Amino acid sequence: MKHFFLIFAAVIAFNFSSQVQRVVEGKSIIRENIIANSEFNFFRDWTVESTFKSGIGEVVSIFPVVFSTADNKIVLHGLQLDAFVKNQISVLTPPTVGLPNVANKADFFARSIFIDKDEVKKLINYIERDIIPNIESSYKKQSKEYIFKSKEMFMSFLVKEKKQRITMHIVDYGPLGNGIGGGSEIEFWTESQVETIPAFLSAIKDAYAKMK
Repeated sequence: MKHFFLIFAAVIAFNFSSQVQRVVEGKSIIRENIIANSEFNFFRDWTVESTFKSGIGEVVSIFPVVFSTADNKIVLHGLQLDAFVKNQISVLTPPTVGLPNVANKADFFARSIFIDKDEVKKLINYIERDIIPNIESSYKKQSKEYIFKSKEMFMSFLVKEKKQRITMHIVDYGPLGNGIGGGSEIEFWTESQVETIPAFLSAIKDAYAKMK
């Protein structure tokens, strides 16, 4: 048990020393209108889709969407991000006595967030400015983290010595998307898929070009 607590403490120390605090607050305009309107249309376009996969089978996909009221007085363009991840227990949650802190992690669940049109443009600028030029960067006993935040997502590109990592924290709005039954945030990260960022950027730019 003593060894387990030492490992647990080491994990916390690693996370806090390697990455800045993840804070995401608010709702996208798209989500606010989905909740507020009783009649609307919702268009999804999977012909322009980009996907990240982790080594444990988790998947994040992103594609363009259009929200419109039945009378077309409100039309909102943006992106939907679908996350299919394993059940997660925060490293800040104290471990159960006698049991590792990994209960039910074999089960997967799905959540979705939205990125409004104005935030899509900022996301493109972030990737072009901060990630693409630094995909092959490295440091010696140093790290640098590049951050992008939307109302519903925190995205990080971390260069720590010779390793690069993409991390996404998304707000868990629950199974119905209205904030009921959800947790705080969901984390997805990958190191093996960093090299696919240029294709990810290309898909987002294609999607943005079609937004009115």
